[in-house]
Amino acid sequence: MSGNGVAVPHNDTRKEVSLPSIPVTSVDYLPAGTGGGCVVTGPFANITVSFGPVSNDLNTGLFNNPRNLDYKPHCLRRDLSPDFVRSAVSADKVRDLLSSPNATVFNGVLDASIHALHGGPHNGVGGEMADLFASVGDPLFFLHHAQVDRLWTQWQQLDPATRQYALSGTGSVLNYPPTPVFQLNDTINLGKLSPEGPRPIRDFMSTVQGPFCYEYA
Repeated sequence: MSGNGVAVPHNDTRKEVSLPSIPVTSVDYLPAGTGGGCVVTGPFANITVSFGPVSNDLNTGLFNNPRNLDYKPHCLRRDLSPDFVRSAVSADKVRDLLSSPNATVFNGVLDASIHALHGGPHNGVGGEMADLFASVGDPLFFLHHAQVDRLWTQWQQLDPATRQYALSGTGSVLNYPPTPVFQLNDTINLGKLSPEGPRPIRDFMSTVQGPFCYEYA
């Protein structure tokens, strides 16, 4: 998966969330990692990322400036923080997540902070991965989100009768702008990945039903 970006001097990163859907402003500081520059070794050396950086801040990100998704080719950047990643993916945090009594608590534990099981690896890898909107530009994004899906699947399997189709949340990030609570029959538009058109959420709730047929080790 290639390694770190070239080491360049840089400061900590301020990550702020302040939206109408959140009663108080949330501010975190991501410590400067050990890289920060372009990835120049391994299979993803010198690949081109097509857009971003967008923003580390929801206030100045995609919501208020759609042109942040314009074509802006640049190198893949990483800024690895090994201690940050190790603390984010600890066995204790995995146990806490799998002990969640319902989907609402599960989501809350998964995304509790920039140090949690979802955000922690994003921010610990840094660069593209630490950008809320442009993280998909790093191939590590897909490996990380496969692990998030694996943890969700494991949680479902602990009580399939009540968890297989358990949902929590709305159709927008942090419910901004406000959107209705998701229902199993609401649809997801996957574009060219789904030639038959939008599919109901119900189809994506199992790795061995609907359009899927795979299991995690």
